[in-house]
Amino acid sequence: MLPSGYKKTNFLRFKPEIDLKTLRAEFDAISADKWLASYWGNIHCSIGMLLLRGGNKGNSEDFLCDEVFDYPILDEMPYINYLISKDGPFGEAIYAFIFKTKPNGVTLRHQDTIEKWKDMYRIHVPIYTNPGAFLIANKHSQHFSAGYAWSFDNQSDHGVVNGNEERSHLIFDVPYSEKMRQQYDDATFFKGQIDTLNLDLITNKTKEVKSYLGDDEMINAIKTLRQRGVNDSDIAVFFNSKEIPTKNHPVTAWDAQMVKNLVP
Repeated sequence: MLPSGYKKTNFLRFKPEIDLKTLRAEFDAISADKWLASYWGNIHCSIGMLLLRGGNKGNSEDFLCDEVFDYPILDEMPYINYLISKDGPFGEAIYAFIFKTKPNGVTLRHQDTIEKWKDMYRIHVPIYTNPGAFLIANKHSQHFSAGYAWSFDNQSDHGVVNGNEERSHLIFDVPYSEKMRQQYDDATFFKGQIDTLNLDLITNKTKEVKSYLGDDEMINAIKTLRQRGVNDSDIAVFFNSKEIPTKNHPVTAWDAQMVKNLVP
């Protein structure tokens, strides 16, 4: 349980300035084949993700498991590695990943209800953003400007509305520590603004930009179609006809090999 006086709140901008030039250089060096679609495609719409520290099962449990690993790509990211390390400004992160949202993408309203997430602070470090990008929590919208780290209460109702450029954030979860206590004490509080359009976008699923449906749903669909005698090539054609995005962000078209990769 987080100590009294240090509960999560919307919204905090932390004092340390981020070396944005170095951060962006490490992000820009990530090859396109490293990106996957979100495991929560019915909520995190139009999201590409790159797990940096977490599990290795290849499913949503990687973001909440007890045994975590550093992914090899972190060796190519010394500055990001520092930011999430015990020597960094926030102490050692338990989980770390990068999310990038397509232009005009939306993350629908939800709560992060996983029990172990309740005792950790969710830190956002914008890498690339734009004036139309907002995180909405408890009905208040706040733009997270680049050059700083931010936090909010991810147990509250929240969602994201992006503008007309890609939005990329380094995101990590850290427990309470002496470093976090100091960061919290020095942070600037922003209440945010009520924007009814943003609230409508994260609430109204008709505004949703199509996204990967998640491993479980796609695996069940593949197994069902195979039982009906449909081969993998025709399954791919079927998925493409329904405009279902692939797991590999930003690849948009299914092929037989992608089907086989999900269900060998």
